[in-house]
Amino acid sequence: MKNLTLFLGVALSAGVVGVSGCETIVDVDAPPHVPRLALSYTLSNSPAATSQSFFSVRNLFVSTSQGVLETKEPRGRGDAIVQLFDDSGQLVELFRSKAQPGYSYSGSKTDSVYGNYVPVRGFAGVPGRTYTLRASAPGVAAVEATLTLPPVPVIESAGYVAQPGNPNGGGGYTYNAGRLSVSIADNAATTDYYLTYARVLDRQGNYWGNVARDYNRSGTDINLSRLQLSEPGSSYGQYPYSDAGSNGQRVAFGTDVRLFYQGGYNPNNPTPPEPGYLEVIVSSITPDTYRFYQSLGRYYDTDGNPFAEPAPLHSNIRPGYGLFGGATDVVYRIKL
Repeated sequence: MKNLTLFLGVALSAGVVGVSGCETIVDVDAPPHVPRLALSYTLSNSPAATSQSFFSVRNLFVSTSQGVLETKEPRGRGDAIVQLFDDSGQLVELFRSKAQPGYSYSGSKTDSVYGNYVPVRGFAGVPGRTYTLRASAPGVAAVEATLTLPPVPVIESAGYVAQPGNPNGGGGYTYNAGRLSVSIADNAATTDYYLTYARVLDRQGNYWGNVARDYNRSGTDINLSRLQLSEPGSSYGQYPYSDAGSNGQRVAFGTDVRLFYQGGYNPNNPTPPEPGYLEVIVSSITPDTYRFYQSLGRYYDTDGNPFAEPAPLHSNIRPGYGLFGGATDVVYRIKL
């Protein structure tokens, strides 16, 4: 899995590049790079606790940009002041730097990835309201971005048909196989953008496990012109969909999936609890969120290819880099 910090820490500026061929070396002069704040955060109408745990890709991460020719590893920073304001100018959320378990030998007080932040007030956005995110840190210019949360999407129907049997996936993580279908009633009057996710709850309504596309049965091809399931914890696994050119038509998909139990293996009780519900989450996202993840997909696909066309990342953070995204979620629960 590729890491979000790799692109947030790098500004897409020109560099001094030596291009070697059989007999020719070409030097290209570049202006000096001015470090700027780079961040990623997605505001939603979901409770903050849900966003932090399930939608980890939406959490706030802050770093500083660096020139493309710098060889040091990009890192986040924990000294930023980040605040969220509503359309009346009222402060509705602020963030603190988060220390989480990492790879340090000193214990759990060191981040594995510096620059992670968590909200202090647990604010959830309201569809139709406008919000402004402002951030500042020593040594760089302050940045901000503004968005309006989209309206609540309408799930017309959703269903899950289990396949026979309950094979073991190994390592204590058992899975069920089945086919998931989702249909959205699209608004004909507007251009809309969507992301879809799914999760499994136990019979008491607690988190049970993940839902992932079954590549063994559905293949590995990703078609960005179709709605499809995204991964809530992976920046690389976001597959945004635009209804441009088909406004008002039914937006639907069906895909083979597997339900993975995430409770861990217990040798004293090797049989996991039965799953109770499958929840489909459809997110109506802002145009900037759509463009950012579209550009991010192109960026990852060209990584390491010296002959690829440039793949700059879309940004709505001014005068810095990154994404202030917006997502309005609706949940459809299916009893298993």
